[in-house]
Amino acid sequence: NMLVRPWSRDLDYKVLVKWWDQHDFGKVPKECLPPLGLVVEDALGTSICAGGLYVCDGTKFGFMEWVVGDPKASPKLLHKCLKLLIDGLIKLARKEGCLLLYTVTENPGLHKRYVKYHGLSQGEKNARTFVKDLTDGSYGPLLWAKSQEVLDEEQDN
Repeated sequence: NMLVRPWSRDLDYKVLVKWWDQHDFGKVPKECLPPLGLVVEDALGTSICAGGLYVCDGTKFGFMEWVVGDPKASPKLLHKCLKLLIDGLIKLARKEGCLLLYTVTENPGLHKRYVKYHGLSQGEKNARTFVKDLTDGSYGPLLWAKSQEVLDEEQDN
């Protein structure tokens, strides 16, 4: 039996960072993660996947982001847990009053999953994302917000 529970940015952050490292993804700053999110655990209490939900104040718009799974989990278990996670995030968005849910991913597996199992429709094919550090540069090179392709281009310039 799987357990879907609210995430705690403080308690779950270490596991998220471990998974991001294993996926060669940068480290999203903890304070930039949404307070709303879910973790799916197996029967032994081991976290298998997680994802966040930004709910924009004053709107009916939700943004599902940072969906990630344990790369060491079996594909069958991860598939089952991701289904529970994404269904849970959709349900949470509804509970929070959202009428639209938006997400962005570079991961082809999630592209297929969102359409096939969760009823999302593809919005754009060649969109680009942009990020700006509003601090004094304390977030460093923002690796977590950049694809390998962009990092390679930056290195060549």
